[in-house]
Amino acid sequence: MVSQEPPQPGPKASTYFAPAGRATPGELRLEAEACLSHPVAKFLVQALDGLVLILDVHRQVLATNDRVLEIVDPKNGSPLGRRPGELFGCTHVSEGPDGCGTSHACAHCGAVLAILEAQQAEKAVRSECLLTIRQGDVCEAAEFEIVASPLMVGSYQFIAVVLHDLSAVKRRDALEHLFYHDVANLMQGIRGWADLLATETSSPKSVAKKLVHLTGLLDRELRSHRAMALAEHGELVPQIRSTRAAQVLQDVGDLLDGHALARERRFVILPCPDDPILSDPELISRVVLNMAVNAVEASGAGDTITLSARREGASTRFLVQNPGEIPEEIRDRIFQRSFSTKATAGRGLGTYAMKLFGENVLHGTVGFDTGEGGTSFWIRIPNGAPTP
Repeated sequence: MVSQEPPQPGPKASTYFAPAGRATPGELRLEAEACLSHPVAKFLVQALDGLVLILDVHRQVLATNDRVLEIVDPKNGSPLGRRPGELFGCTHVSEGPDGCGTSHACAHCGAVLAILEAQQAEKAVRSECLLTIRQGDVCEAAEFEIVASPLMVGSYQFIAVVLHDLSAVKRRDALEHLFYHDVANLMQGIRGWADLLATETSSPKSVAKKLVHLTGLLDRELRSHRAMALAEHGELVPQIRSTRAAQVLQDVGDLLDGHALARERRFVILPCPDDPILSDPELISRVVLNMAVNAVEASGAGDTITLSARREGASTRFLVQNPGEIPEEIRDRIFQRSFSTKATAGRGLGTYAMKLFGENVLHGTVGFDTGEGGTSFWIRIPNGAPTP
């Protein structure tokens, strides 16, 4: 099984993807002096819009523009000698034996791929990069357009990297697509039942009950999208009260009744510990519901999906298990905001929302385990009220 628990120290490897190895402090100083004395490099740093980095052959920073310095935490010291992921706080940096570029996840990083291609092909390369950035205890999604271009300075081969932040545009587009998709589906159902009521061919009472159920789901969707927008801006305040794991899982089971594909799956809710949990039960249920919907969409007709919870010291872990295995090539990207295996735009936000609500708002830990025995998504939350 592959687990998304925090990585543990292991045997030192040279690299899992991009070349390892770094310049010595003396070599860096000479490279930086050559870079900053070159008129083209100076022009790129001073005149170009966006985030500008000049890198050496080891992908280490030699120079940046002021825009970079404005967003980099000054407590981490000078940018000189650091790689882009280390500079911006990519969550995968610690997973590689030699930092940025050397982890398994780096094989799917648009920035690393563009830089390597620009070095090898000796031509400008344009791409997009999806990053998960850690700011203190909070993880944030960031999307960039990147242009990496080779730059010869004397005998040195540098790479000029220009990044344009697309995060606000990507966030707005994804939320809009998701909002219109979900609301349109519910409105279609409401219209169908309203038309049926108008024909007087069915029981008004049964149709009214269905309409009440659908309008309740519509109200929930509106509140859910509002909550996601607030959470992305750090403005969502959890509504803390006492709840129990069994109630959360039962609420998720009831909500799954409205999912068309769920009717073709078998759901099993295992017995849960009865200890009280002091948290926001609606946010917990949203996270677990997203896990369950993800399990529904990743499984086949007739498959069994299991919902469970267990006590782990001062925490409770909620789990949703399905028999499918997550392909290795998408495991490192599954929680990224703009990444999706679905064709419809905006449909990849379910896994991203798990992290957004579960970690940034509830201060828990979200992850998954996957292998031949199936996949379990989980959230582990403290039983006491989360502290901001």
